[in-house]
Amino acid sequence: MRIYRFRVLIDHESEAFRDIEIGSEQSFLDLHKIIKESFAFIGQEMASFYVSDEAWEKGPEIPLADLGFAEEGEVPALMDQVYISDHIRSTNQRFIYAYDFLHMWMFMVELIQAGDPEPGVTYPRVVMSMGMAPDEHSKEDDLTAGILPDDPYAIGDEEHAYDGDDDDDWSGGEEDEEHNEFGHGNIDDLGEEFR
Repeated sequence: MRIYRFRVLIDHESEAFRDIEIGSEQSFLDLHKIIKESFAFIGQEMASFYVSDEAWEKGPEIPLADLGFAEEGEVPALMDQVYISDHIRSTNQRFIYAYDFLHMWMFMVELIQAGDPEPGVTYPRVVMSMGMAPDEHSKEDDLTAGILPDDPYAIGDEEHAYDGDDDDDWSGGEEDEEHNEFGHGNIDDLGEEFR
């Protein structure tokens, strides 16, 4: 068995990265688990690896689970079925790792070294950790940015806030003479045909 050392860099302003060693006969599922653990991501979100090239282009996908998006008649090889050595084509092999398809955490995974296993060492393992990883849920605020403040019925909106009195009076402006509490005119303003 060969041991591959990968540098795993998160696509984030923190530029945090981890160096991970993993055996050639271990699976992409093992790599998925150690990447999550090393960046303190504890969710159970969907994820995929993509075989990549020197330009970081996405190639064949290695998904965590089959979501049914493959071409008809094709069944994707899942992470637990694919060995790391199955996709090592060069001394600087690259992969893209996507975690949580809603928030799209992206990681660049690059082979930086290969060697023999050390006696008594359990793989995979983290051999270097640089930078503070972002919180797994820190992108949730980005998804709601600009949505909630513009909602005219948002809680705390003074113009439409209910004052809590029992008389069903809404604060935020006085009623004009043309409209009652429901925004309609008085019944007396209607013609004879509506009486």
